[in-house]
Amino acid sequence: MAENRLIALRVDTDVFTTFEGDNHVLTQLVAKELLTAYADDIKSMSPVDWVRFAANTVGERVMKRTAAEAIMQTIIDARQDSKEEASLFNRGTQVNMFEEREQYLLSSVARRLQGKSKEMSEFDAFNAVQDHVLHAASAHIDRIVLEAFVAGIDGCENEAARELLEILCDLYALSVIEDDKAWYIEHGYLSTGRAKAVTRGINDRCRALRPHTRTLVDGFGIPEPLRYAEMLHPENLPDAD
Repeated sequence: MAENRLIALRVDTDVFTTFEGDNHVLTQLVAKELLTAYADDIKSMSPVDWVRFAANTVGERVMKRTAAEAIMQTIIDARQDSKEEASLFNRGTQVNMFEEREQYLLSSVARRLQGKSKEMSEFDAFNAVQDHVLHAASAHIDRIVLEAFVAGIDGCENEAARELLEILCDLYALSVIEDDKAWYIEHGYLSTGRAKAVTRGINDRCRALRPHTRTLVDGFGIPEPLRYAEMLHPENLPDAD
């Protein structure tokens, strides 16, 4: 077991039992920082400005949920040459979807906290909207990662590597959208047809990346001695024939 590094691998995995809790705490800290910055942004608003801000945000959500809007989106998505479906794979559209989700979640959790704080202590209010808080923080992290990905591609001078990174970036963006598909559908950003297009896009990009698996693994720079356990080393494997 030692020769095949199974003992070391087992020890390494033990720590993952605590990572989930650590990640939640760190995500909470991200959310608190975002809410603090958000509070600073709206601090100078008068009560009238705050009410107008809240009313406009809610109004936009209601408009996106109208039956006519949903039906029109469904009709557009049904077309094989749908520009709306194609736009899902446009980087600007992806970034915009990430940004709008973050902004909406942050403003809505701020309003929920404001309402809850009138009914209970600040600590209890924060716990009462815990799911919303974590969602907003995760949306922020997702956007930061996407923007960093886009910046990395922009700075890549190797054309072949750049093309591969574009596919990977698409896969990341579409995977995040699929993971939060319910939110995007509920708020009118995705119809059922567009949601299915997201899944198709993910599968297409996985197929496109399959021939480049070795290149992608090499990109992590894993030291050669760590790549194989003794029992899996090519020299010890029986001939495929």
